[in-house]
Amino acid sequence: MGKKSLPVASSKPIPVKIVHDEAVNATSKDDTRERKWKAEDALRDLERAEGHKRDKTLMGDVKKLAREKAASLKKLC
Repeated sequence: MGKKSLPVASSKPIPVKIVHDEAVNATSKDDTRERKWKAEDALRDLERAEGHKRDKTLMGDVKKLAREKAASLKKLC
C-alpha cells in the first residue's frame, strides 16, 4: 500500500454556523440578581463601617495608622 497524501485546503472559506452560548447572553433577571447582590454587599460594608466607628479603641489605632501613612506619603512628595 502506498502512502496517502493529506488533502490540500481549498482557497474557499468553509461556512461556519455561529452558536451563542446562553451563559454569555445576560438576561434582565440576571441583571436584577446582580444588582441585588451588589446592594446587599454594600449594605454589609456600611454596617461593618458603622461598627468600626463605634469601637473607640479601634478608631484610635486607625487614626494613628492614618497619621503614619500621611507622614510617609509626605516624604515621597
